[in-house]
Amino acid sequence: MVKAVLFDLDGTLLQLDTQEFMNIYLKEVAGVAIPLVEPQRFTTALLSSTYRMLHDRDPQRTNSEVFWADFSNRLSDCIDSLTPLIESFYAEQFRNLSWVAKPSESARKAVLAALNKGARIVLATNPVFPRSAVMDRMAWAGVDDLPWEFVTSYEDMHFCKPYQEYYSEIISRLKLNPQECLMVGNDVGKDMVAGYLGFRTYLVTDHLIDNGQSAIKPDWAGKLDELAGWLAETDIF
Repeated sequence: MVKAVLFDLDGTLLQLDTQEFMNIYLKEVAGVAIPLVEPQRFTTALLSSTYRMLHDRDPQRTNSEVFWADFSNRLSDCIDSLTPLIESFYAEQFRNLSWVAKPSESARKAVLAALNKGARIVLATNPVFPRSAVMDRMAWAGVDDLPWEFVTSYEDMHFCKPYQEYYSEIISRLKLNPQECLMVGNDVGKDMVAGYLGFRTYLVTDHLIDNGQSAIKPDWAGKLDELAGWLAETDIF
């Protein structure tokens, strides 16, 4: 019996093209650093440190700690002055990127359908952003005010998708078995891999990402506007 539903954010509840969003985001965040560092150097450092964070599997360090240790080393000559500019960007400017997304009422309906089934809900985005940036994107999707039991962010998590430790860390917090969880996402290689641990899986196909990983099969699949109805009717809860 499923007791918790984990929802991916970007491309799942929040309708956007991930690559388009990243291109715009990188341009904007690099812009705030121009007084201190050339944009190309900043972007290269940011992407390199993000890559390090994505693939670090040290359970003793949060994703945030991994990122900032590496990023500070790459930009050691200006990091003390740069840090408050980046923090200000996330606190005041990141939310203005909402125009990139196309919110859908179906996202909120789907989460409410899970709640109506008595399920616990988790916002299971890849935790490479600060909590404030995750909450901003949840607001764009119209789901930020719902009773989420846990929201993954880089301050709280120690692993990233697609590593199984990411999913193990979440269910450890929930004190549930994998078989008691449903993972809903649009990325075959990052979301549906939860099935390897025993999760039930639902693939949202509106903004499908499948990099040739066809061997990974979801239990169910459908459009976002079909998800609420499916959750209301399914007997897995």
